Amino acid sequence: MALFNCSFHNHTVLSPCADISMSSDLYKELLLKSNINWLAITDHNSTRNIRPFINYFSNTDIKIVPGIEVQTIEEVHVIILFNKLDEAEKFGKFIESSLIINKYDPEKFGYQICLNGEGDFEYILENPYLGSSSKYSINKLVMEAKKYETIVFPAHIFRAFGLITQLGLPPKDIEFDAVEVKNEKEIEFAKDLGFSNFIFGNDAHTPDELNHFSCQVRAKNRSFIALKEAIYNKKVYPIWQH
Repeated sequence: MALFNCSFHNHTVLSPCADISMSSDLYKELLLKSNINWLAITDHNSTRNIRPFINYFSNTDIKIVPGIEVQTIEEVHVIILFNKLDEAEKFGKFIESSLIINKYDPEKFGYQICLNGEGDFEYILENPYLGSSSKYSINKLVMEAKKYETIVFPAHIFRAFGLITQLGLPPKDIEFDAVEVKNEKEIEFAKDLGFSNFIFGNDAHTPDELNHFSCQVRAKNRSFIALKEAIYNKKVYPIWQH
C-alpha cells in the first residue's frame, strides 16, 4: 500500500467563480511544488476542461480523476467523480443542458474559459451560465449519476451551498458514498447526522487554495476502484488547513 497526496475538489478557468489564472500551466507549477499526485478536476456544472487537463498531465506522475460539481435545484453542491472520461463528458453535457440560466454577462459573473488538447486557451463559453442551478433535484441527480461508475458526495456540507446548510438535515432516501468536510468539528457534526465516510477537499478556486494537498489516501494504486475502496475502508486521512 502506498500513501498518495490528494485533492479531489478543484476548479479550473472554466468555472466562472475561479481565478482566471487557474490554467493547466499554473496547475502544473503548483502541483509540483505541493507534491499533489492524485487530484480531481471538478468544475461547476461542466466537464469540458477535463480531457485537456488529462492530456496535459499525461507525461507526468500526476493522476487526474474526471469529476464535476453540480448545483441542484435546491442549490446544493454535489461532487461526482467518474471512472471513465467519456462517461464524465457525457454526463457533463447532460448537466449543461439542464441549467436554468442560459445567457449571462461574463464581465459581472466571470469568464468561462475552455482549453484545447494542449491545455492552452481555445474559446470562452458564453452559454449556458455554469454558475446556475440545474433543474434536477438531489434525488434525480444521484439517481442519474449512479448509472455510471461514480463516487458521489455532497460538497462542503456545513458551508455555503452545502447539503446541511441548505436542507437542515440529510435526505433519508439518498445514499452518498461520502460527504466533504473541512475540519475535525465538522467530522463530529457529520457523524452525529449518520455519515461515516469522509472526503477532505480544497475546493480550490485560486492558486493559494491549490498550494497544498487536502488529504492523503492509502491505496494499492491510483485507480478509481482503489479510491472507492479507500473511502469505504476509512483510508482517507485529512490534512487540516481550515
